[in-house]
Amino acid sequence: MDWLVAGLGNPGKEYDLTPHNMGFMVCDSLSFLFNFEFGFQRKFQGLFGFFYLNTSKIGVLKPMTYMNLSGNSVASAVSFYNMAHSRLIVIHDDIDLQLGRIRIKKNSSSGGHKGVESVIRALGSQDFIRIKIGVGREGDPARYVLTKFNDEEIDLVKKIIEKASEAVVSIIKDGVAKTMSKYNNRLMLGVGEGERV
Repeated sequence: MDWLVAGLGNPGKEYDLTPHNMGFMVCDSLSFLFNFEFGFQRKFQGLFGFFYLNTSKIGVLKPMTYMNLSGNSVASAVSFYNMAHSRLIVIHDDIDLQLGRIRIKKNSSSGGHKGVESVIRALGSQDFIRIKIGVGREGDPARYVLTKFNDEEIDLVKKIIEKASEAVVSIIKDGVAKTMSKYNNRLMLGVGEGERV
């Protein structure tokens, strides 16, 4: 396996289309784009599939451990495939970014995100790539991230998931630095496609 993409979220229909499940939604988008299916892998405690991009084989993981224990699943897959941490891409929501923004980071702290904290703790390292998807902040953050998006937000969510999926491909094909310059602080969907902010 050349790359591992891990989208963070919570299993169960009740968590579909909630801010905390942005990572799962990107994984599902990649499944659609590259025509692969997920199967449950007990050794990873998650749903797993893979696709090829040119000569690279990319694994895609949706941990079924619930958000706060995501690291158990991710670390199991990293260990099984003997992956370099620099070839791990973790996708998750970020309440400190406005809905419509994407930010790519490498070797950075969790920023208080419990799922990312779990991954860092399980790996013993924060030297991996993260795609942070802005979901904004309303009221009590713990309640907000588990509340379904409303009808007015769904179209914007679909667009940002599409852009995050493109960012995954860009990281693999063009590198982290080029992808950062393309997406960080520049993409603001809902205001103007690709508008600089």
